[in-house]
Amino acid sequence: MSGIVQKFKWQQLLLILLIAAVAIGSDGCKSTGKLTKKERKAQIEAAKKQLGEIISGTSTKSLEEQDRTVNDIAGKNFNDKDLNQMIIQAQQKLKRAFAERDKNKQVKIDEARTKLLDMLLNKEGKSADELQKELDAIKALNLNDRDINELIAKVEQKIVSMGSSANIPLKDQIENAFQGIATASKSGDISKASQIIKNTMPLFTGEDATVLIIISRDGSIVDYDKPTTIKRYMDFVKDQKASRNAVDAYMLDTNGKIKELDLIKK
Repeated sequence: MSGIVQKFKWQQLLLILLIAAVAIGSDGCKSTGKLTKKERKAQIEAAKKQLGEIISGTSTKSLEEQDRTVNDIAGKNFNDKDLNQMIIQAQQKLKRAFAERDKNKQVKIDEARTKLLDMLLNKEGKSADELQKELDAIKALNLNDRDINELIAKVEQKIVSMGSSANIPLKDQIENAFQGIATASKSGDISKASQIIKNTMPLFTGEDATVLIIISRDGSIVDYDKPTTIKRYMDFVKDQKASRNAVDAYMLDTNGKIKELDLIKK
């Protein structure tokens, strides 16, 4: 009887050792991360495909994501000759791509700096609205450069100090333009007077928009001088170096542009 019991115990012990061996073998396989030949081949092919897209420039990932992909593949140490060669090619490709991106960014930064400095000087006498449009285009580049951001802030302050014409009544915009033309011309700054004319023109349907100057008015009876155009009238103000008429009325087209302007002596 005791022999049977002893034999049963040995069988239990052997069963326990067998289970333990299987468990250890399983854990050992997991811990070493060994792959079957089939799994290794599949992963190498997948890696080659990713590297091929990077090398050919067809990858849709960002440069940073591509760089992480290459480093991840290199870190797996597949020890495959063709794969290792592709890793080197991909690394070289990304190195050139990063350098080209940095170069292009610097070109954009230099161009933006030049434009912003010109905007601060505003030698061409551009309006606040025109400066704002140029500034918005630069801000849309998202250059993320400290010097550029500082210049942007300065231009924004300049635009605020100039005031946007969007908040100024149309009548005042026109009269301010006429006076600006006269003042600039009188001071001898003909180029500025011409620039003001150019900046004012978008308020009208075109250079040939009609301008009527009221000579006299008696109730509903109005007597006009010979009709002219807005371009001729502003050139006249520039030549005379004086703005002697105020806005009496104007007619707009469907786009909100002035198609006819009535003036009266101040």
